[in-house]
Amino acid sequence: MNHATLVTLRDRHPAWRLLASPHAPLVANFLHRVFVAPNERVISEADLAEALEDELFALREQLGSETYPKGASEYLND
Repeated sequence: MNHATLVTLRDRHPAWRLLASPHAPLVANFLHRVFVAPNERVISEADLAEALEDELFALREQLGSETYPKGASEYLND
């Protein structure tokens, strides 16, 4: 691979875009907690949104109210 290919991957590949995102820690931790740790493969959208809302609340308590300012459904849609 050359530099141009890697730049293109960083800009267009979903996994690279996630890793480059300021939300990467939130997404990786949340997906691990909800799917990997309990070995779940399917969860309803409502349960997923509720779990993310809980995660966002806890993070805002720890890191400040401006941390991850959008609602859970907005992050899920993104």
